[in-house]
Amino acid sequence: MIKLAFLVNPISGKSGNRLEYKELTSHLSEKSYQIDILYSSSKRNLEKLTLSCVKNKVDIIIAVGGDGTVNTIAKHLVKTNIKLGILPRGSGNGLAGHLGILNSVPEMCRSLKTLNTIRIDCGIVNDQFFFSNFALGYPAEVIHRYDKDFKRGFITYFKHGIKAYFANRKNKIKIEGHSNPKYSVLVSNTKYLGYKVSLTPGAKINNGYLSLIYAKSRKDLTLKIGQILLFKKNYAQSVKEINLHCSVECPAQLDGEPVHLQPPYSIKVKQNCLDILIQTKTKSPH
Repeated sequence: MIKLAFLVNPISGKSGNRLEYKELTSHLSEKSYQIDILYSSSKRNLEKLTLSCVKNKVDIIIAVGGDGTVNTIAKHLVKTNIKLGILPRGSGNGLAGHLGILNSVPEMCRSLKTLNTIRIDCGIVNDQFFFSNFALGYPAEVIHRYDKDFKRGFITYFKHGIKAYFANRKNKIKIEGHSNPKYSVLVSNTKYLGYKVSLTPGAKINNGYLSLIYAKSRKDLTLKIGQILLFKKNYAQSVKEINLHCSVECPAQLDGEPVHLQPPYSIKVKQNCLDILIQTKTKSPH
């Protein structure tokens, strides 16, 4: 019998995130699968639930939430044989978007039956794992503002994107090997930040590299975003490791969550990090 644990973040996305047992058993035989649905009450509680699943030798953990939920769970699976499934119900869902994973219970159940997986790389910044992206400056400022808002969804995200853009914050981010400070820096393992918005369209999730893109100023950021969105330009560089430095006040985000890590930031890629279930309609994501 295959042991499945669905770990649900009830406040992901626009809140009210629920998963019914009948939704699953209508697609999965109770004779073949042991199904547990567990709801987290906090990030710390979600970590405890994950560690309990690891201890109980669950075969597959399905993260029911967004990139932050995925990160909290996945970082504990890196050194295990447990596979990760994603039912994307967060705000941005950057990792699921890259892999073509839909918010569909029938599709999720189909992937559990076929066990079609992809082994992905991940990033590490100061011993913290990220599976989608890490950012300093503008992208992180948006996340910090968004996190303080009780509303969720694209409109709220867009609103704080505009506010962060016109904020009077002047970030001085230093990239090792570069002479001039930067306004914003994004290091990504995936194409998408969230909502299918891409600043690193050439990113591949299992090629042993991370994608680095930066802007020297607000004007430079505007030009690059315009060129990327309108003309599919790719300004990102492929890196295996990179060192960044900025003041403590410089906002940082990791997989769509605000973080407060102490600079400097030592970033590197870890290859063959994790097995993730992909859906049958996914077109060979890389």
